[in-house]
Amino acid sequence: MEFTYKFYNTTALAWEGMRQAILAAKTSIYWEIFTLRDDSVGKPFIDLLCEKSRGGLDVKLIADAIGSFYLSKEAISRLKNSGVKFLMFNHLRPEFVLQNWWRRAWHRTHRKVLVIDREAAFIGGVNVAEHAANWQDLHLRLTGKIVLPILFNFAKSYVMAGGDKKDVVDLLRPKLLPDINEIKEKINFIFHSPLRGTVRSPFKNFYKQALGNAKDKFNLLTPYYVPDKHFLELVSRAKNRGVDINIILPWRTDERVMQYFARMLYGISSKAGAAFHFLKKMNHGKAVSVDNKLGMVGSANLTPRSFYINHEAGVTFSDQQMVADLNQILDDWKTEAIPLADFGFGNKVGWYRKFKDWWMNKLRDYV
Repeated sequence: MEFTYKFYNTTALAWEGMRQAILAAKTSIYWEIFTLRDDSVGKPFIDLLCEKSRGGLDVKLIADAIGSFYLSKEAISRLKNSGVKFLMFNHLRPEFVLQNWWRRAWHRTHRKVLVIDREAAFIGGVNVAEHAANWQDLHLRLTGKIVLPILFNFAKSYVMAGGDKKDVVDLLRPKLLPDINEIKEKINFIFHSPLRGTVRSPFKNFYKQALGNAKDKFNLLTPYYVPDKHFLELVSRAKNRGVDINIILPWRTDERVMQYFARMLYGISSKAGAAFHFLKKMNHGKAVSVDNKLGMVGSANLTPRSFYINHEAGVTFSDQQMVADLNQILDDWKTEAIPLADFGFGNKVGWYRKFKDWWMNKLRDYV
């Protein structure tokens, strides 16, 4: 199956790529996003969506109710009055069914997926808010029939968010999907939609297979690092096989509590065999590369929430040139990174640090 691709390694570049794609859209725009704000960055996107909808295009937008909490009522009204079919995912409202209500309330769509004219899709880690303007990030554009599974899953999210199934019935028809074996030759998609009472985690399964099959090198890019014991066991086994394991992340994240969780785990992760590379700038990307054979870009962080609670989306690929391009981006970031030892880790830990780590360990399953 023929397709084209392009990587974006900063938030600003991804925004411009998406803006140009929306500007050139002729028939439809479907967007599912975690954080959208009508600030200096988000307002031009909202203006463009309104303009395109008034021009007769089919525009559907799903924004997460918590991630996009600061999207103003005025912006929402403008979108709806322009004909945009706008939905808040898992809207915060009173519920009379108390069973599992707390867990249901935290089922968020953390996906960042934009599909233009049903033939070009953006997928990765990029939100739309001005505080991210100078961030590094990782977003991928795919063009061709390869994007049809993304459309199918967008339609499922649309219905889940309260949209009328009639609006997306053509996207839900199985006959729209190309032969799955043809797709799997080079591209696979990971869509995580947790169901009540289940503990399935396709992203965790991906890490299990990726670390289990790695022979030479395993690279992980993540802004938030809260692995479970199983991940650390897989790292240890891979290291014993001679695999070079590199974890790339920002030294200071935008979420301080996530920084505390990560620092609690640096020591034990290093003992398991992981080498840390810290970036001076905030990097919001989520990616994996295995040897020169497999790559993954998506929205899922290495946290329990992404594994089990959030709705996440990612794409894995074995196309040799795509993997080489991803490895080049990751290698460039590793080159500018600072190793863990330079930050003084490994020195004697005081009582305050031990106390804080104890509390972080108690809370780690909830982030």
